[in-house]
Order: sequence, then structure tokens, then C-alpha cells
Amino acid sequence: MTSRIYKVMIRKLLFISLFLSFTFTVEASTFYIDPENGDISNDGSITAPWNTLEAVINAGFIESYKYTVPYDPLNSTLVGFNINAPVTGGDTLVLLSGLHGEIFLRNYHNQQEITIVGEAGNRPILKSIKIQSGSNWNFEGVEVSSEPYGEYINSRLVFFESHGFQGPVFRITMSNCKVYSAIDPWVTAQEWLDNVSSGIFADGDSIMIENNQVENIDMGITAKGDNIAVLSNEIKNFSGDGLRLLGSYCLFENNVVKNCYDVDDNHDDGLQSFVLDQPPFRDNIIRGNKIINFEDPDQPLRGPLQGIACFDGFFINWTIENNLVVVDHWHGISLYGATDCTIVNNTVLDPTPDVTPGPTWIRIEDHKNGEASSGNKVYNNISSSLHLTGAIEGNNSALLSYTDYQNHFIDYSNYDFRLKGSSTFIDAADDLFAPAIDIDQIVRPQGNHADIGCYEFVNVTSTSHKHLEKWVNIYPNPFYDQIRIESLFSDVQLTIYTMDGNMILKRILREKNKEIDLSAFMEGAYFVKIEDLRNGNISSTMMIKSY
Repeated sequence: MTSRIYKVMIRKLLFISLFLSFTFTVEASTFYIDPENGDISNDGSITAPWNTLEAVINAGFIESYKYTVPYDPLNSTLVGFNINAPVTGGDTLVLLSGLHGEIFLRNYHNQQEITIVGEAGNRPILKSIKIQSGSNWNFEGVEVSSEPYGEYINSRLVFFESHGFQGPVFRITMSNCKVYSAIDPWVTAQEWLDNVSSGIFADGDSIMIENNQVENIDMGITAKGDNIAVLSNEIKNFSGDGLRLLGSYCLFENNVVKNCYDVDDNHDDGLQSFVLDQPPFRDNIIRGNKIINFEDPDQPLRGPLQGIACFDGFFINWTIENNLVVVDHWHGISLYGATDCTIVNNTVLDPTPDVTPGPTWIRIEDHKNGEASSGNKVYNNISSSLHLTGAIEGNNSALLSYTDYQNHFIDYSNYDFRLKGSSTFIDAADDLFAPAIDIDQIVRPQGNHADIGCYEFVNVTSTSHKHLEKWVNIYPNPFYDQIRIESLFSDVQLTIYTMDGNMILKRILREKNKEIDLSAFMEGAYFVKIEDLRNGNISSTMMIKSY
């Protein structure tokens, strides 16, 4: 199961704990739910499972706490309900294959996290998930779709809703789930409009959305709140926006957004943000994401896609780095109303640079009300052009043609924008602004200086760059007090860096298998670089996390 500890350490951003705390713990139990063989009159054991998750909730089998209403952040208190029910904080509900119904939890705040997890090798399907005021919930390894129920709800499939009357949503985790309107995309615009639902809408604080598949959808993942982490998700086939970031202190990292379907007048975006009648959004990080307009040039309903589009600021102290944005529109990365933002080492290109709209730019403008942008930095990027107001820039490069792409990238037609060994972008970045790693978590620099764009060139002689990870294994990950390194070679060098690039450990390992004591490391995330000392060209870099 995905670790349920909020432990992401990122530069310039610490996730602030807004969680309820309790002074006692309870012994955790595991219950089983089997739509095919279960019965609600059973005891929920593995030999006598309950039948559906919806039935378990409706039967009052979950002990929890609710805010007194109408919710008042200063005066509302938590009151217990379903006292002495079998399921309580800290417990796990294991779902087996079948239809588990429509999940609606109103004002459920658990003392400890309750995990709802799909059993390995099973396919539990929920029609929808809605938490209207709630905390300490974790969903892992389930499917969410109304299509297996014989209908399209044309609504939000997953909705974590902070509610003015019922109270807030916070400390929710959703990981390794599949959320889809339909198994296959529709062919006509009307079919999309009649049937499509939105994916995950997180309206709350301190929420983790990680490693989910969101497919054939309108809006992919929306984060409306503070301290939200959207990590390593894939949004595939969408007719609205792939991602929306509507808050502060958020991290959007390593997501893949691809295949936009043009079905209405909405200007579709890979990632969109806008500030309306609220304080500016600040201290967000957009890092290592891949936004691809289309994979198949013959895709039905193929339309233009804006990349990272932030048109209504102000946006304060954002970091946008190491992203690959391949869209056939002018707006590759655009901020309208920006202060002290950093845009570095992105590759922002148009798959059809000879066709309008496009080619694709990086742009910073004043707010549309005339208020000036200021203090921004734009370095080490690849794009068709720069249009900057209130910014300093350096070591950026412009590419405008297929010939340019051919000269610099391994296989641009198949979206492989790693650099060729002959590219002049190698060693051409300003090291002062280059992030410590690239989009593939390769430590920078690999040469004398960092490279321009989101990929750092790796010169390998006998090992394919795509398979560097094959020669070294590091586990467990996450780790608690030590890691074990298994290498194909002896005489390797281990170097560990913090997320902001500071080296904190360097050691030469003479054995192929070695345990390393890291018990002194603080909870968080680190980068490990392993180098074969017999051939300095062979190295591997990966992220590890401690808890």
C-alpha cells in the first residue's frame, strides 16, 4: 500500500499540518467486503464478509465524528456518532471484485485514518465517491466509474467537498486508483457532451492525490485548496482541463497529461490556474510534468491545447521547472500577473510549428487590470519564443522548425525530447538557476555545466539511458532507518542530495550488496546518485523517501 504519511519535502515549500490531533490510539482491525459472496448481516471477517461498501456506510457500521452545524470554525465541536460501530479510526476496509455502489460520506471526521483498499488481484468498482466534510480517509487501488453500472452520471466521479454548512475536508489520500467516464473515448462531440464526467475534484486542504489513472474525462484533477499534492498521475483523453491548481502551497509533480478532445468552446489547458475574488495564489511548485496535446495525429476531435495557462493572477513565488510541454498553441507557459516566479529548464514546443495556432511561447504579462508583474526569473528554457514583462532571463533557446527539432532531439516525432550528443544545449545552461535534477530525476550537471531544457544529457557507452536503473536496486523505498543497495558492480560511489541539491553523504562502496545506515536522516525525500567508478559514464539517479 502507498505510505499514508505526509512526508513530501520540497524546496521553498513545506506542507503545513492542518490535521486534527488525538491523544490516544486504538487497535486497528481489517474488514472484508465482497459484493459476490458477502452479506450485510455477516461480521465483516475474511470468511464472512459484508456485501458492498455503500451498504456498510448506510448501515452505520463506521464510527466517526461530525462537526456541530452550521459549521463555525471558531465554535463548532466534534461529536461522535455510530458509537461502538465495528469500524473505527485506524481500521482498513478491503474491497473484493464487484460493484460497491455510490459512496457518500457527510461529515465523517475520523480519529485516525480509515483506509479503503482494493484487494490485490481484484477489481472493486465504485460508482462515485463524495465526501462532504470529512477527514482521515484513504482510498487505494479501486476503480471509480458509473459505466459498469449501466449509466453515465455526467458529473464529478470523485468529489472531496468542503461545505459551508457541514464543514471542511482535509487529510484525504487517493492513490493507485483508476477513475474513468468510459473505458474507451467517444467518437463524436455530442457523445462526449452527453456522457462525460469529471475526474477528481479536491476542494479542501492537505490532500494527497498520487499515482492515479484518470481517463476519458472532462476535467481531470482539480485541486481547490492549500497544501495539496498531485503526484505521478496520468490524465489521458480529456475534453476540459487536464489539471487545475486553485490554491497555495501546492505541489504538482511528475504528472502526465495527454490527448485533448475538442468538443465545445472551452479553451482547454494542460494545467490552468486563475484567481477570482480571493488572495493571490502563492508558493506553488509545478515540476517534472509532461503535457502532450496528442499522441495520434489522426485522433478524432483533435483540437488546440494550451499548456500551463495562468491568465488571472496574481501568482506569487511560483516555481515552474523541468516540465515537458508539447502543445499546438501559442500559450506554452503563460503567467498574466506574476511576482517573484521562477520558470527554469522547461522544454516547451509545438508538435506542428508550421501550423497555427502556435508556435508555442513562454510568456509573462502584467495582470489584465494593468497591475505590473515584477521580480520574475526565466532561465535555461527551450521554446519558440519569449515574451516577458517584469522578468530577467538568460540562457534560453528558441526552436522554430522541424529541422531544429531534428538537430537537437533523439526522436521528436515520438515525443522523445532527450538531447542528442551533438546538441548545443548540452552544458549551456546557467548553473545558478538549474534545478538539482532533471525531469527523469537525473542529477545535474552530468557534464561541466547543466543542460538547457527539461532533460539532462547522459553520455553512456555500454548501457542504454532508458535502462540505467537495471544495474542498481535500492530498497526499501520509503525507508525508515537504512537502505540496501544491490549493484551489478563493485566499486561504486554513493552520493545523497537533499531536494534543493545539497550533498549530505558521499561514500565509496566496495561490495555489490551493502546496507547503509540512514537513521540520522530527517523525514522527507532525497536523491541518490550511484556511479560506477570503473566507468564514470554509467550512473543512475533515483528518489528515495524516509518516514
